[in-house]
Amino acid sequence: MEYENSNKLSNDYQEMICSIQCDVLLQHNQNILNKYFEFCSTRLVLPIFNFNTKQLHLFGCNKSNIEAKKRFFELQTELLVKNSKKQNIEGNIHWWYEAWDSTWQLYNSKITNEIEYNYKLNIFNFTLINQLDENILIDINKMEEIYGQRIKRIRRLKIDEQQPSYWTLTPLNLERFILDDKSDEYLTIKDNFDKTMKEYYTILISIERIQNLRLFKQFCVAHEDFITRYGKKDNGTMCFLYHGCPELASKRIIERGFNRSYCGINGCCYGRGVYFSSNASYSNRYANPNEKKEKRIFYSRVLIGRSMIGHPNIYEPEDGYDTTTDGTHIFVCYYDSQSYPEYLITYT
Repeated sequence: MEYENSNKLSNDYQEMICSIQCDVLLQHNQNILNKYFEFCSTRLVLPIFNFNTKQLHLFGCNKSNIEAKKRFFELQTELLVKNSKKQNIEGNIHWWYEAWDSTWQLYNSKITNEIEYNYKLNIFNFTLINQLDENILIDINKMEEIYGQRIKRIRRLKIDEQQPSYWTLTPLNLERFILDDKSDEYLTIKDNFDKTMKEYYTILISIERIQNLRLFKQFCVAHEDFITRYGKKDNGTMCFLYHGCPELASKRIIERGFNRSYCGINGCCYGRGVYFSSNASYSNRYANPNEKKEKRIFYSRVLIGRSMIGHPNIYEPEDGYDTTTDGTHIFVCYYDSQSYPEYLITYT
């Protein structure tokens, strides 16, 4: 699925053209189309579908068009994934290509099956017809799609069973997705954040979902152990807690996870580990602003287990305990896989 801009209608009113990748599926899913029309109307965008030319025309301001384009991409991806499951694509395999705007987009189920069939037969160079009726060459050795002078990177992905169902499907092992501020996911996190932070910030810039599959799978292994020990009633004592930090530290955490070797930078009253709090305003103290005055707080999955009262000289909890605490809202973790940085909240 490719996108291109066309015909600027005014200083702030433009037309954007999107290629329709799954026209048949869309035409048979009126409910999804209705939801998309509703999404566009809230952003003052007029969507016009032309299924004969396989194009969607978006009319609105540039920012709103981009939001509508992004939602259309997600909508098509969801449809293709659901359809591929119905057609029982072997091993839940998906093939992707990198579009001109550097986004990764799904091939339709027919092309995916063709590529996967040749891949399994160890046929590394072959041609096929893509959704634009182009005769393209697939080079498995280089993982490229070639059409004349145009070369696109391609990727193969087998959906991991441990990946949460609400994550956005992507062929990359690490991605940051900005949540739609109208989504239930966004509103739930914001409501919890506002319980103690309402008076401490002026603008909530974004909430990002962090999709780092390697870190998440490590957390899942620890989570299973906690469920075995403490039962499913409290989900293995897992809860969501806050962790404030400077921007540079947030980038390291997204890539590598929480690291207790940095403990002591902001004090260690309750132990020498990674600090979390159920109180966002407490974590706000450690969210040092960058040059733009932006602050960052993680909303993270944390395995509490059994917790004991901490003190400054603790390097790990006593036998039979998993964390230390102040007895109210602060919890200290001592093992990296005990926590996962699932959301990053940026605000001023």
